[in-house]
Amino acid sequence: MQTSNLAFQLAMEWRYWQGQRLKLLFIMACFALLCALLTLILQLGHQLFVAPPTWSKPTDYLYTLARQHTDGRLAPLHRQAIDTAAETPGVQAAAWFSLQSTHLQLAAEPEQPLQALFYSDSFATVLGISQLSPSETPGVWLSERFWREQLQSTPDAIGQLVSHPRFPIALPIAGVLPASLNRIGPFQPDLWLSDHWYRYLTPFAADSGLMLDRFLQAAPLYYGILAATTPLSPQALTEHLQQQDLTVPGMTMGGDGSELIVHAGLNLDPPARLKLLQQWQLGLVLLLGFGLVLSFNTFTVFTSRLIQQQEHYRIQQILGASMLQLLRGPLLVAAMLIAATALFSALLSLGLLQLLHSDQLQSVVGEAGLSLDWQRWFAALALVANLLLGCTCLPVLRLSRQALFSRQTGQSRSRGQKWLAQLNLTAQLWVALVALAFMLGLSWQQWQQFRSYPLDTGLMALPVQQQATGFDFSALVQDNVPQVQAAEVAFEVGSFDSQSSNELKDDRLAAPIAIQQRIVSGNYFSRLQIPILQGENDWQHGVVINQTLARLLQAGSETPLLGSELNLGSFAGRHPIVAIVADIPHQGFSQSAQPAAYLHHQSAAMLVQFNRTLELYFPAEHQARLKPALTGWLEQQLATPQFLPVKSLAELLQQQDRESRQLLKFSSGMILLVLITVFFSLYYQVRNRILLERQEYGVLLALGADDWRLLARATSQPLLGLLITLPLALAALAWLLHSSGWLSAFALQFNPVIFVFAAVLLLLMAWMAALAPIIGLLKKPIFGLLRTH
Repeated sequence: MQTSNLAFQLAMEWRYWQGQRLKLLFIMACFALLCALLTLILQLGHQLFVAPPTWSKPTDYLYTLARQHTDGRLAPLHRQAIDTAAETPGVQAAAWFSLQSTHLQLAAEPEQPLQALFYSDSFATVLGISQLSPSETPGVWLSERFWREQLQSTPDAIGQLVSHPRFPIALPIAGVLPASLNRIGPFQPDLWLSDHWYRYLTPFAADSGLMLDRFLQAAPLYYGILAATTPLSPQALTEHLQQQDLTVPGMTMGGDGSELIVHAGLNLDPPARLKLLQQWQLGLVLLLGFGLVLSFNTFTVFTSRLIQQQEHYRIQQILGASMLQLLRGPLLVAAMLIAATALFSALLSLGLLQLLHSDQLQSVVGEAGLSLDWQRWFAALALVANLLLGCTCLPVLRLSRQALFSRQTGQSRSRGQKWLAQLNLTAQLWVALVALAFMLGLSWQQWQQFRSYPLDTGLMALPVQQQATGFDFSALVQDNVPQVQAAEVAFEVGSFDSQSSNELKDDRLAAPIAIQQRIVSGNYFSRLQIPILQGENDWQHGVVINQTLARLLQAGSETPLLGSELNLGSFAGRHPIVAIVADIPHQGFSQSAQPAAYLHHQSAAMLVQFNRTLELYFPAEHQARLKPALTGWLEQQLATPQFLPVKSLAELLQQQDRESRQLLKFSSGMILLVLITVFFSLYYQVRNRILLERQEYGVLLALGADDWRLLARATSQPLLGLLITLPLALAALAWLLHSSGWLSAFALQFNPVIFVFAAVLLLLMAWMAALAPIIGLLKKPIFGLLRTH
């Protein structure tokens, strides 16, 4: 047999795919997307489980030591705990850092509030940050972000002096840190300086001696980082430290309801890491499902193409073509698809990595995010190339094993072929049912999290910060502010979305809990339209608790809550409970309500005098009148106040719920994508089966079979596959949602109603996928169906 050149072979293959080139383009685009997503999953998994954040270069195993709230947020702990952990067997070194918002003066500029990070002498060695190595000359390091945004990247900033009223000397700016250090977990410090200078910012004088040293040992100011040359068990280390006496003689500090914990690696933001882990697990499972469905669908497309060209292959076989010659066409198609997939997947990978700059990723990985790892891209491309080669060449290999006489006579499919087609269809339905049931369950979980709260989200919030401390609200509450009526404006000392918490110890509680302690105005609840469930509407003193805290207190006591006292600690004191209000979504509609206690500002006068932040709330329709009147009054009362942009409560809540809404939209989009993919896959499979069995359908039509019998015959294969899939999908979901499964981070419970709903959806889609080919079959003349060729 005479062989053809490459150009001729390519021209022939291009002609063979006439009418199906868009399908070929769709397959290429899907495999390019598969390759790009697989690259992203590999890189993200490496960053989550193996690599440290981009801002560090440690040489040992690292562990994070801190305190953790019930919602996963970390809180600082005292130095005594870090020193005790450093003496634990297996721990080679310990480092720590603390953050403090303080007013500093740069050169001739006025004082401004800056976020300062104070680091220990061992910080640079443990984390591998050479710029922060101890130096004989004291100095301050600027973050690249602060240098760029506040100092316009001027080189003259190096060497200028940074001063504080309590520092004995002014510190020169030693340099600018790399951009990778702009963000350390959830923190974005403006400048870095040695921990030795923190002693000048405490309530004690720097020369207080023993009292100051004890304060620095006992105050919860630090985040600890432990280094070990061999792996340690974070759980065992946590239990060991919890059993130790970590108190400092002569010092008693109030708690915030958090518990001491040790995390593996540099995990400074566990909630962000958990969300990133959820996204990684979800992406891994969906990618696996998408890859399987795409592979089966591609295999079906090339099998259908082979069926249409089987006469051509039969002639080549009769003329003595070898297997390599038969495979030349599919190999050329596979090579072209692989080349196009490589090009587009590289572009997609670069584009996805540019778009992937979420807060969670930057908090876990670093501000720089992820850059394309070509080694993992080649690994992903190799897997995709093998899938394409298998999908294009396997149908030809299957055809070559059939008897030549069977192909010449046009014999219908053998039992083995039917079982293989059934296995193909069952596998696709299994993947689709697992993916659809999980995504529906996840969407339902996300939808349920968006609770309904009574709140006037149209109110505007005006945040105010000042350099000094303390506020005087007498003029505002007594209607002595020009153009402002007291009933129009409510306020909170702090901010609406603040997450600060304190520890509450009460005999009615089984154990101490963390609560949000807020200082608000008397008209706070009426202005925000929060209903009073029990108690006084005219609130002038005492404490008001929310429904969640009331439920916890009532569970341990049968006595009425109203009128009883609540001990809020040594600073806030004891106050009578005067009312119970509905929960307020301070952390967004998608988050569970936290226990909260609201102090009237007159009952918390001492705490008010130690605060620097205030937030005012007023109706949006009166903003043009109230905002200038309030800012003018505050400018006269406060020392250099700083007014932040005015936002509505709806905007604040939307920002809090942004991540949950994105996950909900992603889940809904993936459900739609799964349904579309499964529908077209079922459609092509049913159509190909009808094409192969057209003579049998023609005989049934000639014998007068009803249309519904033809539809039942066409849907029998998907229905059988769905019945086989049900127990397999149940087993797969049970494993995936187990505490050790791939989707354990979602804490999602199996819902039988959602599972049945997903199965019914697939059944309806199988019926719809079979309906279109059957309608086309009924329009053809019977003699055309009965023809052999």
